[in-house]
This record gives sequence, C-alpha cells and structure tokens, in this order.
Amino acid sequence: MKLSSCPVCQHKLKIREYYCEACDLSLKGEFETNFLEALTREQLEFTRLFLICQGNIKEMEKRLNISYPTVKNRLSEIVRKIRGTESPESDFSDIMNDLDEGFISVEEALSMIETRRNK
Repeated sequence: MKLSSCPVCQHKLKIREYYCEACDLSLKGEFETNFLEALTREQLEFTRLFLICQGNIKEMEKRLNISYPTVKNRLSEIVRKIRGTESPESDFSDIMNDLDEGFISVEEALSMIETRRNK
C-alpha cells in the first residue's frame, strides 16, 4: 500500500521506520521522501513510459491509444502533483499554447478547459 498523506487530515506523512521481513531488521528515524511518492501507481507508470518514449507525445499517443489532449492533461496533472500545487481554475496557458501551435482544435481546447474547471 502506498500512503503519502494522512487519511484523516491529508497532511504529508513522514517515514519514521523501515522494516526488513527477511532479517527482522528495523531502522527508525526520520527519512526523506521524494517527489515521486506523491504520484499514483498509474501516474508513475505513465511517467516511466513518457521517459522511455523520451518525451515524444506522438509515441505516447500510439502506445497508450489515447489522444494528444489526454496525454497533455495527464502530464499536467503529474506536474501539478510534483510541484505540490492545485491547478488554478483561471490558468489555461498550456491549453492556449497547444491551440496556438495547432496541436489541438478549438473544440478540444474548450473541452479541456471545461474538464479542468469541473475538477
């Protein structure tokens, strides 16, 4: 089970003990965590595949059989988690940039904005 925040108050948890079942060793103290621990299993797998594809979004589309906007949305969610921030409802600059570059259509941009607003 992966647990990075308190199930009661949602505060970030600290690791204070590691245990080895094989030799019954316990290590106690305050251990550092890393930014990847905030990601879900699915987000970690997505990130792993993104690195394997060397950041090629077209390759991600092919391998996962998903659209460009879906790849971009998943990447945005991962970046927000890594930064530890929620997506401001009014920040659509990434969507607007994709629209300007011709990566997405106006309809896709509107759909992505609506999806983000409803989260």
